[in-house]
Amino acid sequence: MTGRIERLCEVLAHDNLRDFERRAARYGAAAPLTRILTVVRTGADPAPLEPDLDALDEAFARHGVDNLTGTVRAYRALPGTGEHPVMRAWVCPAPRACARLIPLSGFGSTTPVCALTSRPLTPLEV
Repeated sequence: MTGRIERLCEVLAHDNLRDFERRAARYGAAAPLTRILTVVRTGADPAPLEPDLDALDEAFARHGVDNLTGTVRAYRALPGTGEHPVMRAWVCPAPRACARLIPLSGFGSTTPVCALTSRPLTPLEV
């Protein structure tokens, strides 16, 4: 579930939220998008969002935008491969944060902003 929300956040990082909301309304998916945004912004349990994410995907797919909230493949180290290097990244500021990470070096002195919450991302070192 959180992977789908993370994917939507990534899409919105490259799109204007208001424009996206207008497109969702034109495609008949304004209500599901509103519920998704409310859950993300309030930190409520995202489990009930699956039908809304499906509806959003279906509405956009009918207009040529496939796999809107589909999960993204990511690298995972093999178990037992040893220590990992220190990583510095920006992370989601939402009460129930998604797993998205953006390298700190990618933005220079500017703090990126979460497209769903409109809040600055939080720096993290692991």
